[in-house]
Amino acid sequence: MLNAQSIPSPVGYVNDFANVIPAEDERAMQTAITEVVQKTPAEMAVVTVRSMAPYATIDEYGIALAEQWKVGSEDGDTGVILIVAVDERQVRIEVGYGLEGALPDGKVGGLLDDYIVPYLRNNDYGAGLLNGVRAVANVIAEEYGVTLSGVAATPERQSSGDGFDPFDIIYVLVVFFLIASRRFFLPFLFLGGRRRGFFGGGFGSSHRSSGGFSGFGGGGGGFSGGGFGGGGASRGF
Repeated sequence: MLNAQSIPSPVGYVNDFANVIPAEDERAMQTAITEVVQKTPAEMAVVTVRSMAPYATIDEYGIALAEQWKVGSEDGDTGVILIVAVDERQVRIEVGYGLEGALPDGKVGGLLDDYIVPYLRNNDYGAGLLNGVRAVANVIAEEYGVTLSGVAATPERQSSGDGFDPFDIIYVLVVFFLIASRRFFLPFLFLGGRRRGFFGGGFGSSHRSSGGFSGFGGGGGGFSGGGFGGGGASRGF
């Protein structure tokens, strides 16, 4: 059962109720989110709370907060909320209906694992959340076919498996097989085209970008009325 009284009211795009984000990181998040809002139909919010009580899980807390705050455009449900409960050491990215195609649950889980959770495990909330904002912002920008001048093109990836590449194993096996077969032509051509862009591409750009939303960037009174259905992912840290 939802308990609206336990959900704080938003104060901006960055809502550091737990007081764990350094001022410099908060300003950088505000800059990145403002540009997303100005150039696309999407809205983003960052929220830290000391505790998610009385909710049993960060998922329950996230959907309750999303339903009350209504981040994202009303006609497109294009909101994303990055939530951290410090005492319970839980983090969640809540995704509105309209962005679930660009940010499916599996992809969101990967963003948490690779760009956010490693920092949170070291209690570096500012760097982790800023990295997360930039990662999500880049996905949104690609979805709507826009360029974000104030957002780092490639957020720093901290996943312990970042150095792993299946191509490396395949290449070694091929070389070993050829040597074992007494063949001496090595398939160096395989070395070409190994890497793709930051998120691998694949998102359409058919949506119309727009700006001028009445959110917090210009001192407005709140978010735009987006809807959520439980899309996203959660992690402990």
